[in-house]
Amino acid sequence: MERLKVLRAKIKKIDQKILSLIQKRMLLSGAIGREKKKIGIALQDWSVEKSVIENGIRYAKDIGLDVNFARTLITKIIEQSRIQQERLHYSVYSGKKEDVLIVGGLGGMGRWFAYFLQNQGHRVAINDIKRSGLCGFSYYKNLKSALKGKSLVLISTPLTIVPGIIENLTGLNCSAVVCDIASVKSHIIPAIKKAIEKKIKVTSIHPMFGPSCRTLSDKVVCVCDCGSPEANGMITNLFRNTAVRIINLSFDEHDRLVSYVLSLSHFINILFIKCLIDSGYEFKDLKKIASTTFNAQMETTSSVIKENPELYFEIQSLNPYNRDLYKDLKIGMDTLMEIVKKEKRDGFKEVFQKGCRWLDEY
Repeated sequence: MERLKVLRAKIKKIDQKILSLIQKRMLLSGAIGREKKKIGIALQDWSVEKSVIENGIRYAKDIGLDVNFARTLITKIIEQSRIQQERLHYSVYSGKKEDVLIVGGLGGMGRWFAYFLQNQGHRVAINDIKRSGLCGFSYYKNLKSALKGKSLVLISTPLTIVPGIIENLTGLNCSAVVCDIASVKSHIIPAIKKAIEKKIKVTSIHPMFGPSCRTLSDKVVCVCDCGSPEANGMITNLFRNTAVRIINLSFDEHDRLVSYVLSLSHFINILFIKCLIDSGYEFKDLKKIASTTFNAQMETTSSVIKENPELYFEIQSLNPYNRDLYKDLKIGMDTLMEIVKKEKRDGFKEVFQKGCRWLDEY
């Protein structure tokens, strides 16, 4: 028993040393963030991060440490370093303070933008059909009265409602910049065209993250140019002093890409859990013998299935490019099943090989 106490005491000291070294690394990381900000380069450098991870894996092999554990540990440390760099050096807004109205500000992303913009120093008000307001913000139920004095109107409503809001703002001759955050764009194009004809300053963005987002260090905001330099400039300025990456896309290109990035990934996870439910087994039965792959898949599927089903349905139903996606998905599934059924081992291996090459090109 005495020997056990001695060993545990040694482990305690080693744990403390590990944490102290991580803290020293964080201080160095903070200094690097300060230098990156000073010379005006992006917070995240994928090639540097890849190099750090590869160096760690090589060293793990040399000392006999499990490489998967080393990869996970180093990745987590890098992620925390980025978060710290962002908080210290990439989160202070230095531009003009805007008067912002968020239509649908009591929803998930509406709340996220309300707090984000307020923290950046902007004056934020909320327009929503819900009865209660959000503590710390001006609240309007009437859209027309809410527009007075506003320089930006951000639309954060359900996808099917967005076109009607744009049309209402056009009918009110809104003088503020109008911007939606819809995750599908095709169905709002007619309303945006009408707004442009009426000289409304309009732009369109898609934040590629949800309301649980706590850091922008590895996040993307897609911007779809609607022909208004003033609107585009105002929106990009909102994120200028953050670590978010701005990706410019046309409406068409956006919906094509999103059909894979969102629609396909959502659909596969929904199909996965539907197959499990239809299997007749309870989750606890499968969890007893769960593999690493099953647990990893369940973690992703669980995050999807706990999201808003109305939003996820509209992402599937409103994107016109999903029709081709479903056809390709069926063809791909039929092809893969045929390969297995006819015992085409080389064809099965080829899918893996092509997949590895596709990933390595990044």
